[in-house]
Amino acid sequence: MATSSPKLSRRSSAPKKRSAVAVLLYVPNLIGYVRIALAFVGYAYAFDSLQVTLGAYLLSQALDVADGFAARALGQSSKFGAVLDMVTDRTSTACLCLVLSRLYPQHVVGFAGLITLDLFSHWFQMYASLAAGGETHKASANFVVRLYYRKPVLFAACAGTEFWYLALYCLAFGPGPAVVPPLLAPLLPPGAGLYALVLYACAPIFAFKQFTNLVQLWSAATQVAAM
Repeated sequence: MATSSPKLSRRSSAPKKRSAVAVLLYVPNLIGYVRIALAFVGYAYAFDSLQVTLGAYLLSQALDVADGFAARALGQSSKFGAVLDMVTDRTSTACLCLVLSRLYPQHVVGFAGLITLDLFSHWFQMYASLAAGGETHKASANFVVRLYYRKPVLFAACAGTEFWYLALYCLAFGPGPAVVPPLLAPLLPPGAGLYALVLYACAPIFAFKQFTNLVQLWSAATQVAAM
């Protein structure tokens, strides 16, 4: 009786490795490229049109959620996609800080510090996690960092921080719609509108995000130093 070759059976049952080009064209990664393009549309109109910049930037951030759903639904998760997603997040925020540093030149050192902290924190975390054998940059022995990377906390921290930056951007064009509830009016500056309300409401989330960046940087940097 003829039997199948063990070598052939093992080869046929092994998952097929997709080409690099195929991975680059995954639907989640295509969404990532659109995110980058939309962000640059926003930067191009940053000093001319509040509506265009706000719309393009918000859509770019919303697609950050869509690419994750697409990756899971289509089975197209990849290391390239994870890196693309993280780098897009870091650079989009950094470029928005560049815009803000022009609108608020008296705070340029502060914006430079925020960019530096964000990039240092995530780069050290990624290197420390991967060098220690972790599969993602989210692996950490630090409780605060692990808490931060839980999906609900991560989403709230990132969304709140982006809204804080965007509210600060919008305030450079005016107070916005006067929709502040009477009970909150005494807590805000005179004549404050929607943009100030969002800024103040998101301030604790923004502060938490920066605190987490500091903890993440210290934890990852000491881990790399120990290596």
